[in-house]
Amino acid sequence: MIKFLKDFWGAQDTLERKMFWSILVVVTVVATCSAIFTIYEGLNFSASLASLGCALLCFIIAFVAVRTSLYNQCYLVMCCALSCFLMPMLFLFCGGITSGMPLYCITSLALIAFAVRGRAKNISFTISLLIQTAIIYLSWKNPDMLYTTLDRDGAFLDILVTHILTGITLFAVGSFSLMSYVQEREKSEKLVARLDYLAVRDSLTGLYNRRYLLKFLEETVWKHRNDYFIAMFDLDNFKQINNKYGHTFGDTVICTVGKLIQKSEDETTGEIVTRFGCEKFIYLINAGSEVEAYAKVESIRKAVRQITFEEHPELQLTISGGLLPCNSKSASDVKQLLFRVDELVVSAKNQGKNQIRNMVEN
Repeated sequence: MIKFLKDFWGAQDTLERKMFWSILVVVTVVATCSAIFTIYEGLNFSASLASLGCALLCFIIAFVAVRTSLYNQCYLVMCCALSCFLMPMLFLFCGGITSGMPLYCITSLALIAFAVRGRAKNISFTISLLIQTAIIYLSWKNPDMLYTTLDRDGAFLDILVTHILTGITLFAVGSFSLMSYVQEREKSEKLVARLDYLAVRDSLTGLYNRRYLLKFLEETVWKHRNDYFIAMFDLDNFKQINNKYGHTFGDTVICTVGKLIQKSEDETTGEIVTRFGCEKFIYLINAGSEVEAYAKVESIRKAVRQITFEEHPELQLTISGGLLPCNSKSASDVKQLLFRVDELVVSAKNQGKNQIRNMVEN
């Protein structure tokens, strides 16, 4: 039973639904307790019947909500039925102003204000308030309207129990709603964090994407371009790999190579690895000299040749690459920098692939 309730609560994927069920359950429990108490007090049988009718109404609304998923409409019907019909009737049956019914009436109005939205809230609240005010006023002017009157001890006991039940109602509804709000907010924060992640990350490899690369080049690297080198890698014969082994395996190759390049990344010095295109990667290297940067790039090229796949042991991966200092005189802006390093990659492929070309060699 507990597992069922947990699963059911977890299936309520919006704040409105969680609030609906928490309020409905609390109102049902309170209505049932009220019916039991009116029987215990020996009040008019109609009072107990009205309280049980309130609980029955909640069960019916719960059934309709499950079948139709019209939660907002069901909640509005429940609130209006409570405030406009059941509360005034119970007021007359259970002792009127001398009983705890005014507190129940106020609680029913609070439920409308708490969860009903938009124009329906204003209309239902106004109508309920007018009806309840009219009933209270008329019963005060004409006490004979009341079906039941309470003596001093009965009034005290009724008001005491009403305070307890309404207190439990408001506390439970407030607690459930706050808990639901916190859960909904945490879910929203996770979603925002996920969207922020996807905005700058490649969905396949998890590396930074092209958008982030361009932003990083403009905002960071270009201001400190004397410290940076840009390396571009392009997998050799990747189209043939896709055609021969399939695109799913091709994705595996992309991810494997991307992770290998990322191992060389030193985030503490501001280095990043990005997936620039389908089988292209860019590595922004923070190095003291071109010799140091070239050594990093060359070690990556050699490491790629060592990659093996159990399902295709015959496959031999190679990459071609280009290396260019970010302060190169041949590149006056980021766009030209990317164009120049891409030219080096093309040159490496034309020279036989599986090699790194830099500006000095050209």
